[in-house]
Amino acid sequence: MSSPDSSRHGILKHYIQALFRYAGIRAWFSLGLMVFLGMTQGVGLLMLIPFLGVIGLGGGESSTGFAAHMGKVFSWLGLPLTLPTILCLYLGIVTAHATVTRYREVLNTRIINKFTQALRNRLYQALCRAQWLCFLRTKSSDVTHVLTADLQRVGFATQQLLQLIGTIIIAGVHIAVALMISVPMTLFAIACGGGFLLVLRPFNRRSNTFGRRLRGSMNDMYSAVTEHLGGMKIAKSFSLEEAHEENFQNITDDVTGQMVRFTRVNAATRMYYEIGAAAALAAFFFVAVTVGHMPAADLLIIVFLFARLLPRFSTIQQGVQRIANALPSFEAALEMEKRFEEMKEPLPLGVISPLRLDREIGLSNVSFRYDKNSEIWALRDVNVIIPAMGMTAVVGPSGAGKSTLADLILGLLSPERGQVTIDGKALTGSLLHRWRRSVGYVPQETFLFHDTIRANLLWALPNATDEDLWSALRMAAADGFVSQTSKGLDTIVGDRGVRLSGGERQRIALARALLRKPTLLLLDEATNSLDSENEQRIHEVLNELHGDLTILMIAHQSPHILRADRTVVLDKGRIVENSAAHKTNIIPDSGLRSFKETGIEWGSIK
Repeated sequence: MSSPDSSRHGILKHYIQALFRYAGIRAWFSLGLMVFLGMTQGVGLLMLIPFLGVIGLGGGESSTGFAAHMGKVFSWLGLPLTLPTILCLYLGIVTAHATVTRYREVLNTRIINKFTQALRNRLYQALCRAQWLCFLRTKSSDVTHVLTADLQRVGFATQQLLQLIGTIIIAGVHIAVALMISVPMTLFAIACGGGFLLVLRPFNRRSNTFGRRLRGSMNDMYSAVTEHLGGMKIAKSFSLEEAHEENFQNITDDVTGQMVRFTRVNAATRMYYEIGAAAALAAFFFVAVTVGHMPAADLLIIVFLFARLLPRFSTIQQGVQRIANALPSFEAALEMEKRFEEMKEPLPLGVISPLRLDREIGLSNVSFRYDKNSEIWALRDVNVIIPAMGMTAVVGPSGAGKSTLADLILGLLSPERGQVTIDGKALTGSLLHRWRRSVGYVPQETFLFHDTIRANLLWALPNATDEDLWSALRMAAADGFVSQTSKGLDTIVGDRGVRLSGGERQRIALARALLRKPTLLLLDEATNSLDSENEQRIHEVLNELHGDLTILMIAHQSPHILRADRTVVLDKGRIVENSAAHKTNIIPDSGLRSFKETGIEWGSIK
């Protein structure tokens, strides 16, 4: 079993490899710019030596003789060693440094955001291509959290990583310049900085731990927001606003606590560094003056370098802690992507043409369960034929397996045993995507975008004309209320269609399905929100469509299943009745739940 440290180092390695694999030449170019900036800083520091010599502080008495070397460099360049020359060179170096810094910041911002965008797009692509069963097993709030907050933290970690690399390069330049002046004193400074990193290394592990806890708290908050917004209507109707508020406040308290704990670690690290740096600087002064007997000019420069070098070690430590704190977010994104990839559907090849149903949909010995470790089967040994161009009703009580059967027919789920066939061909591989392009599906829970009626319809068929839209609306008995709105097709429906009534939302969803001109129209209790008049109109439309396409109605209780050519009755995952219309005698409006109450057994429905 791997240790937490090895696991963390493995994730860090994977993260750095992913960044450089994506950024490619841009990452290396950024590193090159960092090296250039480090060198310009080093040259700028070296300009202090002739400057001090010109103004009378140092010169030939330097124990290192570095001032003499600088004089030779000026002579080789053909430049006079004068104050105006030194100041002009210094101004040129600062200008070059500032210009390259600006370009590098823009480049790094592009790298950071493009890398985060690539991770987000890759995860979303894996999400879209995953099997439906994977969606059922994943909380939507978890996906939202990873796609937003987690990957935002990964972007922050990338920024810290690039800054960390730049800091290390600049620290290396400072060390190189310091070595030219005094090797012993430079080694003393390195030993102090390295000692700080070793002593404060446990803070990195604590930052990673707090990062995991913070991510968990943030995930709880996202989950609470999603669930609370979804349940706000019933909460208000039950007058449970205070319970909602208290629950949310407890979660946000935990988030705040985790952030404060991480800040406490960062602040403690910074405090220890400041105290240690002051002590090290005092010791450095004492050793340099009493033991090293350094000349004034060399002492001034080496102390200046030392004062700039030690904070670099602090910056390195702070950067490592922030990266360690964000690594759990990168790990969560990787794990979610891996989970989606493991349940990826086969990709369609080429242009996907719709499929026409000519004979039948068949389910042969189909069994399915959502958890393969469970003994509970959603469907068990189902054998049924759904004739083409007919109307079939699937009825049964709640939990009978009706929705599972619908998902299997749609190709959203694959049977654990048996097979689903379309005109005798197994519903797998490339046939799967062609079949879905041929289906019009109206679920019980209507999904609408916060957009216009036109946009919600065009989502199903982007190249549809206004005439096509109105035709679909008429078939769905929705043309009346749409035409009466002030903006018609350009009416905004609101978030999830909140500005429409339940029946209006259902009819828009039905129109969207019919707009595709499907070969199979599958309605999953799609008329249960309509009043009797509009429901009657929709069923009249379905009667008009009868013979032009295959209609499959999933119903819990409805008198209109009497209109079906065939009725399939499900109970506890098994088919208990499969009969043609002229053999079916179901009591209207009483509901299948009342069958046993009236003494009618499932198997006796004839």
